[in-house]
Amino acid sequence: MSFISKNKTYIKLGLVSGLIFALLMLAFDYFMGRPFLVWKFILHFILFGAFNGFMAYRRVKKEKKRRNKY
Repeated sequence: MSFISKNKTYIKLGLVSGLIFALLMLAFDYFMGRPFLVWKFILHFILFGAFNGFMAYRRVKKEKKRRNKY
């Protein structure tokens, strides 16, 4: 079983949440009168998405471990 097929849900969650966060930050910068920076958009997208996907993976793993304990 490959990494992608095993963790498809967490990858999708990371991509969607990263995109939403990056778009919200883009809108915030726009309304504050700041210029659009591509590297900032990509950085928000990748870092927030990876963090959110990892935290979801960790939460599910911890819950499975707790269920198997009892």
